[in-house]
Amino acid sequence: MILDLNTISYDFMTDFNGPKRHFPEPFYPSGLFDKDKPQNNFGPESSEYPTLTLPCNLYDERGNKISDGFYMVVLSDDLKYLELYQSNILRARVKVIKLVEKMYTQEELNEESEIINKLESAKRNKKLKKYREAEEELIGFKQRAAADTYAEIEDSGKGYYLLKYKHNGKTATGIIQK
Repeated sequence: MILDLNTISYDFMTDFNGPKRHFPEPFYPSGLFDKDKPQNNFGPESSEYPTLTLPCNLYDERGNKISDGFYMVVLSDDLKYLELYQSNILRARVKVIKLVEKMYTQEELNEESEIINKLESAKRNKKLKKYREAEEELIGFKQRAAADTYAEIEDSGKGYYLLKYKHNGKTATGIIQK
């Protein structure tokens, strides 16, 4: 009988130490790799909507419990509710009792339209450098317009909390029971 040793491979260490495991990285004494440590190397994506911290459990208009924690506050599309999201899951809806929309000045509207015209002109003329400059200018304009975005909760002293919200020129106020 002729054996070709190039095709037959047998790990003799299997017999002595149990099955030999082949891992791509050696074991650490603690059993954890540096990449497995519980820390965020990259933060979560930022949201354009304001974040609210609830210090205690509250109840919405239907009597549903709103647990304490961090919430992203979004004004609904029909402008009737302030929606509280936690981990992108709708947790509560608060009815809007007051809504004010900002009137933009003609200067702000002209500035935005001028930037958009620069952007479209650079795109038509295929000028990459001018397109990027106009894009950065538009982003800066939108950031300045959204700089006063906030959500906060105030105790009215009358058995309810006021939820105040401001984003993209819309200011809304809702009521949450104690």
